[in-house]
Amino acid sequence: MHTLSGGTTQKVSAVLAFLFNPKVLVLDEPTAGLDPLASNLLKEKFVQKKIGGKLILITSHLLSELDDLVTRIIFMQDGCIQFNKPVEELLQETREKGLVRPSLKS
Repeated sequence: MHTLSGGTTQKVSAVLAFLFNPKVLVLDEPTAGLDPLASNLLKEKFVQKKIGGKLILITSHLLSELDDLVTRIIFMQDGCIQFNKPVEELLQETREKGLVRPSLKS
């Protein structure tokens, strides 16, 4: 795998994550290095798995990529949980429509 590009390595890693049908998926920056098409396909796969009852834990610095995927946000800083809330509650408290303000989305 060390000879593959970053995007191809991500694709292979995603296939391996889904291959064994685990109850829980733990993914670190799963769309990093992917082209827009592959990123969208992977996100669609996450949504299908979520609907199917899978628990998917995603770590990411890119909130704009998570807007349609997550149901709960856990924010950690220096190894300590700063907050742990359902997305609906967080959006209600902040009076925002999404995790990223529309003017800040890329």
